[in-house]
Amino acid sequence: MGLMRTAAESLRKIERFMGPEHTKTLRFCALLALIATALLSVVPYTCGLILDAVVEFIETQEGFPINTMIDQCTLVMLLVVIWYTATTHSKREIAKLGLSTGRRIRDGLNKKMMSISIKDLDNIPSGDLSTRFTNDLPAVIKLISSDYTGFFVNLTMIVGLLVMMIITSPVLALIYLAIMPLTLMIGRYITNQSEEEFAVQRKKIADLNTKMSDIITTHPTIKIEKMEDLVLEDFRNDNRDFTKAFVSTRTRSGMLAPLVSIMANVGYLVTVIAGSMMLFYGMIEIGMLMTFMIYVRLVNNPLNISTKVFDGIRDEVISLDRINEVLDYPERIEQEKDESFTIGKGVIELKDVCFSYDEGKEILHSVSFVAEPDQLIALVGPTASGKTTVANLMMGFYESDSGSIRIDGMDIDRIPRHELGSNVTAVLQNPWVFDGSIRENIIYNRKGITEKEFMDITKAVGLDEYVRRLPEGYETKIGSDLRRLPLAQSRMLALSRALIGNPKILILDEAVAGLDPITGQSVIDRLKMNKKGRTTIIITHNQVLIEQADKVIRMENGRIVGS
Repeated sequence: MGLMRTAAESLRKIERFMGPEHTKTLRFCALLALIATALLSVVPYTCGLILDAVVEFIETQEGFPINTMIDQCTLVMLLVVIWYTATTHSKREIAKLGLSTGRRIRDGLNKKMMSISIKDLDNIPSGDLSTRFTNDLPAVIKLISSDYTGFFVNLTMIVGLLVMMIITSPVLALIYLAIMPLTLMIGRYITNQSEEEFAVQRKKIADLNTKMSDIITTHPTIKIEKMEDLVLEDFRNDNRDFTKAFVSTRTRSGMLAPLVSIMANVGYLVTVIAGSMMLFYGMIEIGMLMTFMIYVRLVNNPLNISTKVFDGIRDEVISLDRINEVLDYPERIEQEKDESFTIGKGVIELKDVCFSYDEGKEILHSVSFVAEPDQLIALVGPTASGKTTVANLMMGFYESDSGSIRIDGMDIDRIPRHELGSNVTAVLQNPWVFDGSIRENIIYNRKGITEKEFMDITKAVGLDEYVRRLPEGYETKIGSDLRRLPLAQSRMLALSRALIGNPKILILDEAVAGLDPITGQSVIDRLKMNKKGRTTIIITHNQVLIEQADKVIRMENGRIVGS
């Protein structure tokens, strides 16, 4: 019952990703495979009848039943052809259905990632999230395309073979079935215990992936701080925990198949002894005894396969639940946008803004200030004073808990996304570079940029001199798995990307950090020369830059303490 309940639950969860037509296809193919398998179980019984007829002819030497044997042989061939055709067709259609459903799930996950708020996304460990794409999704596709149908087909074959065993010899069937309750009881205990361990194993592998992701991301810092031994020991501990969970899971779940095999062989031995005695006393014909023994042997294979497949199904259902968890994450509730609104001057006004990443831990406390165009505004303060959080709110990455953020008098939540993306640009502390050419990284999604505009900006920020020394110039491919730019040049590239297209609002978070003094001053001069008609906010600790700013806003512990 536990096997059937788990399989039925998995079907209900799978149907979430299918339309009505695909659900009907899945059920039809499963039904087709079940019918074909049930018909196949009749073949040994028919062969037994043929054997009995041959034995009777040998004993009596009277009237060889040639017509009956031809009919029975024809029936056997017909049943085999039906079984082969039906199973081949159902496997092909279900495999196609598995691939199409996998595509639906990937599309759903991608859409969900685009609609989850950044605040919620920050609370999900990156390793755990990537595991759901790389480990859980293939497991779900395997569940749909093979394991689910395979489980029910083998289960049907077991039922069909048991029914035919009862028809062949009720006495021998009862003797064989007397061993089954003990097997089921032990199997149920093992199943219940291993289900919890499968969940633990999934969590451990997610923790391991998260740890590895953090190590890759912070690798330069680890090398500089000489923390290799500490990080290695920490990783070994996590790896050891995963290994223990994996071994425990496989050990317990691996006990099920040998148990079934042992009990099946015991049943076979008992039925051989009982069948031999019944044959000796004339209680059963030789053909039916051979048929029954064939059924006993045949039932072993689907029993073993079913236990192995079910072992995989339990793991895959956990993966299915983890996929569903992602798809059930709350989505960001977008306010109705004013599509007619366009950013003009770029005046930013924050009024009594409060914000917290986690409930009960407020980061910003009633922050209020106005940033107007034609000014270079420095937002300064000690580390963790809330400067970067203010920048994230002004760019629309997060929503404030209370208060308001307005651009040109319009609440930022009502400004269309494309309008914000075109007129509010930023350079963050960790410059982002994607796989592509340097030119593609700079232009990004801007359209109608002339070569003169492009070159003016790259020269102004000091990037052109570096790029000119590269063999392929601006067509040089860069990215995570290609050429990596030095930190200073990455900041120049990100600054070029932010300036191109002449945005109305420019936010720089330590954008000139890592640049040499001459290049840094050149960038500052460029910003001062082009501040007219633009609101420029710079988050910095650089005293030289602070002194050249037109307005300084000081923050401390999430509050404005001076301006």
